[in-house]
Amino acid sequence: FTGSNDSALELAHRGLPTTIGFASPKGTRNSFVLDTESRNREGGEAYRMTRDLIEDLDIDSYDIVLKKIDSTLRGNILEEIRAIDEKMESDLILVAPAFIQMGRTCRGGTVFVDSVKLLDTEFAHDPLKPVTEDNLLTLFSSEYPTVHLPVEDIRNKRFPQLGEKRVVVCDAEEEADLLATVTWAGSLGGRILYVGSAGLAGALIRYDRPKQPSLAIIASLSKASRTQLEYAGSRGVAILALDVLSILKGGDFAPIIDQGVHILKGGEDLVLTLTSALDRSVFRQSIEVGKALGLADGAVGALIKDRLSEISLEIIGKSGVRNLLLSGGETAYGLMRLLGIEEVEIIGEVDIGIPITLVPEGPHQGMRIVTKAGGFGKEDALTYGLRRLEEGQP
Repeated sequence: FTGSNDSALELAHRGLPTTIGFASPKGTRNSFVLDTESRNREGGEAYRMTRDLIEDLDIDSYDIVLKKIDSTLRGNILEEIRAIDEKMESDLILVAPAFIQMGRTCRGGTVFVDSVKLLDTEFAHDPLKPVTEDNLLTLFSSEYPTVHLPVEDIRNKRFPQLGEKRVVVCDAEEEADLLATVTWAGSLGGRILYVGSAGLAGALIRYDRPKQPSLAIIASLSKASRTQLEYAGSRGVAILALDVLSILKGGDFAPIIDQGVHILKGGEDLVLTLTSALDRSVFRQSIEVGKALGLADGAVGALIKDRLSEISLEIIGKSGVRNLLLSGGETAYGLMRLLGIEEVEIIGEVDIGIPITLVPEGPHQGMRIVTKAGGFGKEDALTYGLRRLEEGQP
């Protein structure tokens, strides 16, 4: 039931009315999640339970059908897929179990949990349904003609000719890999049975309803901010760091501005930060460089933060981004002054002490801004703040 909920949550995040049920719905719904509670049953029983539950389901009335599986491959995966495929008569089964935000990835057809092969984790010893195979190619080839879509091919847009293949096993190590995969699949036509976790559900809804990306600007040198940046990077969030030494020397940041605009226009979130926020030793180097240039310590920090605000302003203007997350009080204030924002309205809270605000009037009316003190929040505060902005709700 919890797995059904986390997949349903991906739909609710985009404002889709979503119902979770334990029997096929009477009539059609915009979106419906059917919980079979068959993961820990014997294989044959799981097949029959799934088959019987969907017997009266008008499956053809749904544009997208996803068979949710456990991201660690526990349960009766093949048996349940067989029951749904027989009902649906799909043209293709696309398998992509990666759930990047939870550290579940896939490379070479093998599932990893926090960079550890699945069979080397505790899930291989699950007391009810221990995992016996972590390679999806091996698992699915036992029942279907199967082809592999490596992560390198996804990123280079080299997609396979399917021919008589019934299953495509898809690697993914970043959110963008999943989105690229479902975008390709959506271009194929025909009936596709998608098989994956909440990660794939999220990619499908982003494909069907493209999200409004967010720009986070992080200037704080606190340990908490550094931890949050590292966590966001490990979860596939794009991070661009401005070289503070280059700022002091008057470097050209046009390429990084173009890169940032490209990321945001592609629908992905972006974190813009400073090399000193990632590595405290760089801050000490910047003080020494500043002294050599005749700048006092305070002037060094002010120059860096002013340049960060100017570059951020240019990225905002060129990308049209409407969601911001600002960490570091001086930077937040400076950027909002540059944007001409005179007031904001508090509309919600990401976490204790981390508000979501709305610009009520002016040229940026409707812009949503999360503000966060540099030292506030747990390691996922930055990632969660971006997620809340994506939801489009307080």
